[in-house]
Amino acid sequence: MFAATHAQAQSSRFARTTAENHRVWRSHYFGPSPSPLDSSTLTDPGATVYTDPTPGEPREPQAFLVEQEPGAIVRPHFHYVDQFQVVAAGGGLLGRHEMAPLGVHFAAACTGYGPIEAREEGLAYFTFRASADETGAQYLPAARSRMRPGRRRNEVVDQIHLSSPEALAQRTDNSLETALEHEDGLAVCLLRLAPDASVLSIDGSLGRGVTLMVATGSLLQDDGVFPRWSCFYVAPDEAPLLLQAGPEGAEVLMLRYPRA
Repeated sequence: MFAATHAQAQSSRFARTTAENHRVWRSHYFGPSPSPLDSSTLTDPGATVYTDPTPGEPREPQAFLVEQEPGAIVRPHFHYVDQFQVVAAGGGLLGRHEMAPLGVHFAAACTGYGPIEAREEGLAYFTFRASADETGAQYLPAARSRMRPGRRRNEVVDQIHLSSPEALAQRTDNSLETALEHEDGLAVCLLRLAPDASVLSIDGSLGRGVTLMVATGSLLQDDGVFPRWSCFYVAPDEAPLLLQAGPEGAEVLMLRYPRA
């Protein structure tokens, strides 16, 4: 299992600039950097080559937070692995889709998407991957020749509404809400936990593992407190995670990756 809090990730926060000279910040939770750390701009990596894992080779998952200042635009692009993006704060456009918390976007490997445009309040979103891609964004149309054959797939969950702190603190039972689920294991679920309650996470073995994000409240795990915007990854060969809510309750977004 991998786990990190927002406070831990903040120590890695750094900014790059877009072609329009707007800043885009990135904070790393776990896994290798998704692109070279010495880059100060959002540009096509060009010669960067992605190499597939060898059979049986494990690659670390990735979790990182992107914060686009108002007006910042990330141009259309693709990545070489499946990924989820979760809008955590602010608002903006993903292509033609209006995005607000908690909006969820799934993009399959080598599926183009974007642009991502921040509104006047800015836009903060997480990117989650079960298997690392360190090559950075492959910007379109320049990188079209580097796209690999395969099923193109974009899935969008427009908005999952969270409870107010008062309503969450008054919960007396747990509930699991499924926003998206497919036969290949792809799933987006929100677990609402009453104060001090405990329950198992969804089963990662039905797909390629599960990423969990504390959307509000807190979890108690391994003698530590994991507040809002803490993240976890549970591999498909690991048992479901026992989630213990803090005294204010917790709402946990669970994202399961599809089988290959």
